[in-house]
Amino acid sequence: MGTLEGYQPSFDGDSKAAPALRLYGTTTSPYTRKIRVLARAAGLEVVFVDTRTEEGAAALARIAPLGKVPVVELPSEPASRVLPDSGLIAAWLWTEHAPALRAAGFMEGPSDRQAAWAERELFIVVEGALDAAINRFYLLRDQLPDMGYVTRQRHRLETALAWLEARMPAFGRPVSPPALSLGCALDWMVFRGTTDVARYPRLSAFREAWAASGIGADTEPG
Repeated sequence: MGTLEGYQPSFDGDSKAAPALRLYGTTTSPYTRKIRVLARAAGLEVVFVDTRTEEGAAALARIAPLGKVPVVELPSEPASRVLPDSGLIAAWLWTEHAPALRAAGFMEGPSDRQAAWAERELFIVVEGALDAAINRFYLLRDQLPDMGYVTRQRHRLETALAWLEARMPAFGRPVSPPALSLGCALDWMVFRGTTDVARYPRLSAFREAWAASGIGADTEPG
């Protein structure tokens, strides 16, 4: 059963509030969490469909071509549009709601070409570290032996985190795409016990500042 998140609809002059988006995902998914944070910052009304339920899983199977979360279903005429990936959803939110996101303390990316490439590099490494952590967690939970591909995911994760430890800027405002991704990723890694974040002092300090900012409040994995 979908539940109405505590997001407030945005208004444009005297126009009516837009219909609610339907967000399919789980409260443990770090990728779903990023979209929850951005949608709230944009002031959107969101109906959250928990795909861990039988009804939510069946609905996801009907609409999601990739079979993964998050997925957003946009109300539109004559038919709804489905956005089946967190990156695509974030791009849509920035396309449609950039002023609200900027006002809430987020940034889409620097205008300088070199800075933009450096930020994109950070984003890709954060996402790669998270993918490795997720792969390893679920493969071990499915009782695959810790060898071969499974072990390589640990090496991949450790290499990526060491790289980020040396290069990731301190957390601050406005919040960049790699900073939002890293905050959600580190919280998930701690929640699932996939790595000892305390081994990385700068990343630990980043996570403390991220938590103190309140940006991800009430969206923590659980």
